[in-house]
Amino acid sequence: MGDIAIRAHGLSKRYAIGGTQRQWNGLAKDRSLSKQEDANTIWALRDVSFEVKQGEVLGIIGRNGSGKSTLLKILSRITKPTRGEADIHGRVGSLLEVGTGFHPELTGRENIRLNGVLLGMKKAEIDRRFDAIVAFAEVENFIDTPVKRYSSGMYMRLAFAVAAHVQCEILLVDEVLAVGDAQFQKKCLTMLEQQQVKGRTVFFVSHNMGAIRTLCTRVLVLRSGELSYDGEPNEGVRKYLEMVGETTGLSPNDFLGTLTDKMVFTSLEINGRYGFSAASPEEGVTFVLRGDCLERVPKFRFSVSVSRDGLRIFTVHDGHVPAPIEKGYFRVTISIPPYTLRPGLHTIGIGGHDGGVYDIGNDWLYANDIATLDIKSEWSEKNDFGGTGIVNVPHVGTRECI
Repeated sequence: MGDIAIRAHGLSKRYAIGGTQRQWNGLAKDRSLSKQEDANTIWALRDVSFEVKQGEVLGIIGRNGSGKSTLLKILSRITKPTRGEADIHGRVGSLLEVGTGFHPELTGRENIRLNGVLLGMKKAEIDRRFDAIVAFAEVENFIDTPVKRYSSGMYMRLAFAVAAHVQCEILLVDEVLAVGDAQFQKKCLTMLEQQQVKGRTVFFVSHNMGAIRTLCTRVLVLRSGELSYDGEPNEGVRKYLEMVGETTGLSPNDFLGTLTDKMVFTSLEINGRYGFSAASPEEGVTFVLRGDCLERVPKFRFSVSVSRDGLRIFTVHDGHVPAPIEKGYFRVTISIPPYTLRPGLHTIGIGGHDGGVYDIGNDWLYANDIATLDIKSEWSEKNDFGGTGIVNVPHVGTRECI
């Protein structure tokens, strides 16, 4: 195998839709399935093949449901493929469902030791890295407190820190940038950069296109369980954004539980259209977010983020401070003035903040890249697009000659 860390050939995973999952093996053939079985199953991953060299940082991107997490679970041996195989050379560390294995009644100290063992660390190895884990998680003052009293941010930081300190040759990472606040996310990114310096092979799943561009040496783009692109990161991100732009509507379940389990988000309109919109600069942009609040929320404010080329440009919201939301239907409208966005393809995310009511701290929570907005390249006397930058800032200029 030489310098190959992972070689995957024809990886496929089939799941039942409702009902009991049938047991499959590598010899199963499609023609052995009845039409009824075929109608009641779905391919989460289908015929995916690739090779990864030692020391590569491989980004895996794609829309929700494209098979990213399924691929990592197969590589980490959490689930077996329906077909295909993966040859893995080296010890694998997984940062997938962060916090799995933590016991709420045990203290942070006890959970570090328990979770470390579950992740394959020996007692001496845990003792040697204990102080580094605690410092990384920033929970020094609460290490002997039961984790059931931790905020969700503290809990997730500690769980991530334990998993991040497992010694391995191959690291599988699924959406670590959803953990903690901005400062901790920056620390996570720095840690991932250090993995490459140490020569470890990293699989990095993220919806943060800026991080994908910065960290990864190569990108796989998955689409509906199939591999649609394998190559250079910038081109992979471009293809992913094009894929997002093909969206024509949003499923009521797309955002279920994304921000808080108290709400179900049913649709996002941009200038009167679902999922995708094109606009000329002078139109301005209006976002309409609809959904149902399952029970009264004492504090919340909604937000819409606008990104371009994987970089978040700005975030706007529906109020200066979080306000109550009553049980039932809600409709949120947020507008951006004309001549703000410059020509190009933008991706839109939704978010919100509850002011710490549900122990999420002061973090902004987002569902990224759920829709696109294409600002057409149309010149106007009010907006000269011959300049530079990615947004237009309203301003007033004066000139005085003496």
